[in-house]
Amino acid sequence: MQIFLDSGDLATLKKVLETYPIDGVTTNPTILARDLLDKLRFTAELKLLRGFCNDKLVFVQATSDDVDGMIADAKEIIKCVGGNVSIKLPAVKNGYTAAMKLASKGISVTMTAVYTTSQAMLAAKCGADFVAPYISHLDNLSLDGPQVAIDMSNMLKLHSFKTTVLAASFRTAAQVERVIAGGVSAVTVTADMLDILAAHPGTQREVEAFRENWGKRFSMNIGDLLVNDNTD
Repeated sequence: MQIFLDSGDLATLKKVLETYPIDGVTTNPTILARDLLDKLRFTAELKLLRGFCNDKLVFVQATSDDVDGMIADAKEIIKCVGGNVSIKLPAVKNGYTAAMKLASKGISVTMTAVYTTSQAMLAAKCGADFVAPYISHLDNLSLDGPQVAIDMSNMLKLHSFKTTVLAASFRTAAQVERVIAGGVSAVTVTADMLDILAAHPGTQREVEAFRENWGKRFSMNIGDLLVNDNTD
């Protein structure tokens, strides 16, 4: 099971890496245009993003529309970001062609904005490592976003493809939990969603009860108590 952070904000990335066991960071043109604010330092900030992630997987999307442009974008992204990187390409005609060419050279490819199992199948045939359906965007079209992602995952497993479904664009924790329970083995979420997934009011109530019961008997934390205990 892989969990990625959906962000290009360096401060957010640094905090999340210190807090949660994420497997890397995903970006797209919308995220980078929003989060990397200084156009004059775009390259430097992208390299900082890689530095924070160390050898974790980083996703960066090509922005050209034609095949040659996508391939040229991919080469420059790899040169800049380096290390463990997956090139995101849209699930359109030119994207499939570029994906085949890049995958044939051993370059990791993620097909993004994948809406159907047939698109996922074509992406897998191209050699893509990941396909990324947008869960809430599917829901907005009166489709069942989590189920679409689950169906994609089941289809890829049924036909022994090595391609992984990377479910993205979640609106609720229930969506995340459902795709994971359904067998989808990679998700990308925002920092806010990670906090929601990590917490529950019931857990907090138990913590408060532990604290209250401990405090009735002892005036210090267990570590300090053990250090200062002279009863032995």
